[in-house]
Amino acid sequence: MSRRRAAKSLFEEALEVFEQLPAKVGLITAVGLFVVGWVLPVIFPIGSGFAALYAQGGKAILWLLAAAVALSTLFGAIRRLIDRGRFNSGVRLDDLTWREFEGYLAEYFRRRGASVTYRGGAVADGGVDLVLDDASGRRIVQAKHWKGRSVGVVPLRALWGVLDDERAQGAVVVTSGGFTPDALRFAEGKRLELIGRDQLVRLVAEVKGSGAAAARSPAGGAATVAVTPASTSAVSCP
Repeated sequence: MSRRRAAKSLFEEALEVFEQLPAKVGLITAVGLFVVGWVLPVIFPIGSGFAALYAQGGKAILWLLAAAVALSTLFGAIRRLIDRGRFNSGVRLDDLTWREFEGYLAEYFRRRGASVTYRGGAVADGGVDLVLDDASGRRIVQAKHWKGRSVGVVPLRALWGVLDDERAQGAVVVTSGGFTPDALRFAEGKRLELIGRDQLVRLVAEVKGSGAAAARSPAGGAATVAVTPASTSAVSCP
């Protein structure tokens, strides 16, 4: 899904943050903005000159922000719910659309402990489909839902080329197919992880198995399962 990220405003970046946060945090923020907007005209009532005008304008702006934050939070919560349901359904990789494949991977990385940001947009973005943030830093992900083709070196070069611009510590390419020999050679010695179809199926099974083990553990003592960093059937480079 090679799409170039369009330049985003600070407002759009902020909404993306709220989309990833727990619903409770976003809704509390929205309520806070609404309350502050409601209080401003009370503090500066009609007749207090320019202060009253500014208060009315501030009220409108804050209420608009509150609505935007609430909608963004709701959208993110629904999206995560859909991703989770699809991931748990046992759907075959070949039955996923490319967009569903991205959501499937997003849920997989969430279960590995990462905060996931979707990199949307209708135009090419240099190959970044997801951005992962966790204790190890930031990684950028390219998803290739190529059922009958192998991923070559060209998309890997494009993704590697934006690593510094994205302020990422590493990159991951995940495909429902495989990788060409040139792609494998290119990834050697780089912070570039390649996950092919067989490896993805195994890693997903491991994550689901970890969740099942935790669910079966005695109350008050959830099972702890260590999941090692993905080593791919193709290549995993430090």
